[in-house]
Amino acid sequence: MKKISLLLLIGMMVAQSNDATLTIYKDGTALIKQPVAWPVSLGPNLVTWNKLPNGIHKDTPFLNIDDATISSQTFNDNIFTSTNYFNKLRGGKIILKLKSSKKVVNGILLEINGNFVTISNSSGVFSYNRSELEYLAKEDKSNHIPNFNPFLSWNLHSKSNKTIKGELVYKSNNFAWNTIYRLKMINEEKGELIAEAVISNTSDMAFNHAKIQLVEGHLNQPNGKSPKTERMNRPAMALDRSTMPMMGKDELGDYHIYTLNDNQNLEAKENITVRMYGPLDVGYTKTYVFENSERRQKEEPLEVRLEMENKESNGLGISLPGGKVEIYSYTKSGGLEYIGADNMGQIPKGQSTSFTSGRAFDVIGKRKVLNYNRERKSEEAVIEIRVINARTEKVNVQLIEHINGDWVIKHESINYQKKDASTIMFPFLLNPGETKNVTYTYRKEWK
Repeated sequence: MKKISLLLLIGMMVAQSNDATLTIYKDGTALIKQPVAWPVSLGPNLVTWNKLPNGIHKDTPFLNIDDATISSQTFNDNIFTSTNYFNKLRGGKIILKLKSSKKVVNGILLEINGNFVTISNSSGVFSYNRSELEYLAKEDKSNHIPNFNPFLSWNLHSKSNKTIKGELVYKSNNFAWNTIYRLKMINEEKGELIAEAVISNTSDMAFNHAKIQLVEGHLNQPNGKSPKTERMNRPAMALDRSTMPMMGKDELGDYHIYTLNDNQNLEAKENITVRMYGPLDVGYTKTYVFENSERRQKEEPLEVRLEMENKESNGLGISLPGGKVEIYSYTKSGGLEYIGADNMGQIPKGQSTSFTSGRAFDVIGKRKVLNYNRERKSEEAVIEIRVINARTEKVNVQLIEHINGDWVIKHESINYQKKDASTIMFPFLLNPGETKNVTYTYRKEWK
């Protein structure tokens, strides 16, 4: 058993895996498929594997092997800590060396915790603050080789002397990935879009020459939160390597799986960034939005919102994973500058998405309630919204109004669109330097 422990200790100091396949999910976990091989002899054998990351799910490891029968599997995570080690020595002899004395103190260990050590000897029972100790040790000098990482062991039976090969499969926390989109706005209608995957290994183990796969979608977890009620990606068009230079894409049931074309070295505590799509020439619609509800009064810059259709005619027509969109724009002198960011959900082919870069400095909205009258079974309000465009370019404006209950709109100064049971929208174009007033009355009645 000591020989096995020594081999484990040597392996733990390396803390790396070779040639594994990592399938990384959006929930911070990964499925790891590790090739394994052991020389075995005819009959019963004990084999072990200690190259496991912190965060491993203890109930998930299983071993796929050929030409051998597995009778049992053991997972050992008895990781060394000084407190646990000395707690096991309670009732045994230990030695204490005080910082304030050249002598050592011998005694029977009664109790140890993070603050105090209590012993008994022929002079009585004594408790020492651990900060006062130079060291403590067990009196027995027998060797102890500790475990610093968890390890797995299997009892298996082989029909001959040979090397068995297979695959160890398990799940682990401390792995994640996300999509970062970088949109460079060339003008008010056209831009360049790049999609990159940021892959994170926050475990304590390095993976050398690893095949990495990324799953987009929300998987159900037992005794956990259900997946978000989001549309999953639909089958997408086949992409050429110019738009996906470092990844291939396939379907995984109801999800999409992206595979890096080249194996990677993913060190412990390391992030790597790889290209998924792009650069792609895309189009979008830029709109200035002022959103309010019922009797709210305020004055503020309008929200700058970009809407983009995921269609081939718009330079896309591909399944877009959810992620963060970072937005850049060019100054008049040609410099590229950061102008905001927003989150974006999964966008199947044929759908559209919108994201916000921030608020416009030169497009201001002012909303007032000019009159409000509430009676026992009705309510009526007159609303005025003023929008000022101080820019040197024309802008598309949307006034979004939320009204709850059973309502009607009267005396509107411009036409509105009913978006749903509680939302109306006034869209219009505002020329450079122009100010526009929009008024309407809403009336609600109830029994």
